[in-house]
Amino acid sequence: MKVKKYIANDYQEALRMIKAEMGSNAVILHQNKIKERGIIGLFKKSKVEVVAAVEDYPPVIPKESITKNDINELKNLIKTIAVNKNEAVTETKEKTLVSRLMDYGIEREVSHLLGEGINELDNKGIKILKERIEAFMGPPQKLNTEKSKKILFIGPTGVGKTTTIAKIASNLILNEGKNIMLVTADIFRIAAVDQLKTYGEILGVPVKVVNNIFELHKLQPEFEKYDVVLIDTAGRSHKDEKRINELKTFIKYANCDETYLCLSATTKSDDLKEIIQRYEFAGDYKLIFTKLDETDNYSSILNAIYYSERPISYFTNGQIVPDDIFLAESEPIVTSIAKGN
Repeated sequence: MKVKKYIANDYQEALRMIKAEMGSNAVILHQNKIKERGIIGLFKKSKVEVVAAVEDYPPVIPKESITKNDINELKNLIKTIAVNKNEAVTETKEKTLVSRLMDYGIEREVSHLLGEGINELDNKGIKILKERIEAFMGPPQKLNTEKSKKILFIGPTGVGKTTTIAKIASNLILNEGKNIMLVTADIFRIAAVDQLKTYGEILGVPVKVVNNIFELHKLQPEFEKYDVVLIDTAGRSHKDEKRINELKTFIKYANCDETYLCLSATTKSDDLKEIIQRYEFAGDYKLIFTKLDETDNYSSILNAIYYSERPISYFTNGQIVPDDIFLAESEPIVTSIAKGN
């Protein structure tokens, strides 16, 4: 057997060269794209490298001069080519899945963490991906009313924070029989105050409005009468330095047992990263993601967990109170990735 390497501009040209020199009995052992270096280190046009072999190719040297070492070297070369080819195929599949996760919008580091070693998203691949996403997200942190009394909700404007509070309050009343008070510090939007008051009337619970941290502390004797106090705050743009500083002060002196940062699943990951950086002062908060019904891509959720290193608690997927809220789980994210959204 004669083995020879050919370098050509494309595969078709390489095949013509092989056929002309080795004949139609030639076998392709390996093929690869390469780049040749040109002047001062610049790359020339890409070329292809093809290794071919033929049994009846006329020997360049007499048969009697072929040693056992020559045969062993040839066997090792063929074996190496076969191994490299298999590794290249496997690596391509792995990179394809990681690239797919990155194309979906998931950060590079997270994509490698979730996708490495999964060859394809068949039933087995989806099962492994689901397990990895669950491990990455961690168990959802359900609101613990046995340990927490005053619970604060913060977040950017327009994420549906007030509606989320109403859903949580409804479930605490209907499913756990808790005695609830609602408080709003969102004095910048009259509509938000009216909205929470409307929910309070429907649920049959008191709603208090506070203008500052001092008024919040004055309500402390009343708080003692209730199992849980849910506190709404004004939506702050992460770019509004003045409002963010006001919120810092409020959180510092509110002495709440738990804090939840509400974010929208429709927010771009770059914006989420900036928002999370600006809300770092909020301490050991938990994440709530809203508006899952308004997008088919949930990469922002995984990215937010990665950026913030905080646990996630709830998802909301609509405006219906109290139904459209559930503990954060991997299922909708895995389903979305599998569908290729």
